[in-house]
Amino acid sequence: MPLKNYLGCPHFSSFYCFLAIETSPIFAKLISPKGEYDFKLEDHEAALKTWGLQQKNQRKQLLQADILTNNSVYKALSDEEELYAYKQNMARNLMKLQADSFYKKQQQML
Repeated sequence: MPLKNYLGCPHFSSFYCFLAIETSPIFAKLISPKGEYDFKLEDHEAALKTWGLQQKNQRKQLLQADILTNNSVYKALSDEEELYAYKQNMARNLMKLQADSFYKKQQQML
């Protein structure tokens, strides 16, 4: 049968009717002006976007404040004489232990 005969078939007319019924709300929404729901949705999306930017900026500022605080604390510690003397003493003890251990290993080899 030629294509012309299929288009006039009752199956296609029911298909076109079903298609028109199912797609009519979509077309009606597309051509209608913005309503209350559209404005509320835009407002909600804008509020979420603003909140996200605020959170991002707060995290960035918190990081900067933390870096400045850590730098000042460690600078103060590095200038402290008591801490320097303690670390020097610990390093001296560690070097003594290493020397003793090396000496004992050398004696065992002989």
